[in-house]
Amino acid sequence: MSRIRIVKGKITEIVHGDLRYYSAADIVENAGETYTEQSATGILHGGNPEKPPTAEKTRVKSIECITELDDGSANDGSGTNIQKGVLYEKSYSFKVKEYTDGEPMSPNSIHWAIKYTDPETEQEYPNILQNKNYRGTELKVNFTENECCGRNMEVQVYIENAENEGKLPIFMHNRFRWFDGEIIRNEVEARKLEPWLIYQDDTSTCGPSAIMYVFAKKYKDDYSKFILNLHRKGVAEYNNYTINIGSDSDLEAIAETNPNETKDYPKNIASADWIPNTCITDQENTFFDFEGKKNEDVSAITLPSTMVKLSKRLLGFKDVIDNTNVLFNKTGWAWGSTMEDIAELIQTKKEGYEVFLLIGVNMLYDKITDAIFAVPEHWVVLESINYSQTDPAGYIDLKLYTWGRDPEKKVYKYNSMRYEVFRTNYYGYIKAK
Repeated sequence: MSRIRIVKGKITEIVHGDLRYYSAADIVENAGETYTEQSATGILHGGNPEKPPTAEKTRVKSIECITELDDGSANDGSGTNIQKGVLYEKSYSFKVKEYTDGEPMSPNSIHWAIKYTDPETEQEYPNILQNKNYRGTELKVNFTENECCGRNMEVQVYIENAENEGKLPIFMHNRFRWFDGEIIRNEVEARKLEPWLIYQDDTSTCGPSAIMYVFAKKYKDDYSKFILNLHRKGVAEYNNYTINIGSDSDLEAIAETNPNETKDYPKNIASADWIPNTCITDQENTFFDFEGKKNEDVSAITLPSTMVKLSKRLLGFKDVIDNTNVLFNKTGWAWGSTMEDIAELIQTKKEGYEVFLLIGVNMLYDKITDAIFAVPEHWVVLESINYSQTDPAGYIDLKLYTWGRDPEKKVYKYNSMRYEVFRTNYYGYIKAK
């Protein structure tokens, strides 16, 4: 709307108070001759423009969400309680429910905003809407900012003052919305202190478990950030490795897993272990989909090439060497001396390498494997190895990480292992530093 005023003579304005002009765009003044401004004290130009007073007398009293909100974990440590909230990349509609003094003269006088305060940095974002000047009686918004996942927000609608009119608190679910955030935070803190708590349960994810064990042991704060970001935002990055559940439909399906309702979900695995193990296993398996359920043996296989990749790209190791066999045990009669291999492992640990052993699971049960063409089944992390005798009747002293067990507690059969058990179940190692 515009207004044009044409006069042939003078225009004189006399006021006893303030005189203010407001414009949504430019104010242009032209004079054919002299343009004069006078003041008894001073004339000020510039500064931030004030918001013009509204002609509306009514204000927004309340608003409502007219789209059904979605269920997700209450994140209260219960593991079972549910709360309502909005989901990432889903649209929801809101509308004004009540006014203080009837409907406004124009719906364009109604403003919308979504306010968010980052609880970690305490930085306040007054309006995260893409259209900062959105107006009308209804708002439809697609929540696409993953920083807001797992956070409280506030939808605001107002005519004059955002802080004093209609407000509606809303929660945006974590990307893994069915997994209790409070439980995961406690699990992560426990693993920062005792990384060996990482446990695969009935999933065949020993490879990722070994990788995450070393991650938590060496870089505990980065490990914590990686797990918490993956749970909350669905994106985790470290060094040159990224998991983004939005990049793959299988990963998106994994994020929608409800541990309380999914058939064959491994009930004894911690959420802080299941989430990274399942994502890594599915992402690195080119041929099969992995869902994180019990006894998915084939789709959960972690090849030595994957362990090398994760050692380099995720853990950031520069010196990574693969010395494994996948079809024959490493120290069978046709493959050389067991004692030489043991001596090599001792030296490797002295040189400061992390060592991932590829073994037959019989090694952990003090069982000799007789088959010549046996295949390996399990990854463990070697913390120390020693021996006191060099004859075939000797015993090997081992400290291993596996299955959520403390390597320092020498209470397992494999802590003092018979020569023949090691010899027939050893398929080599990957060393990394």
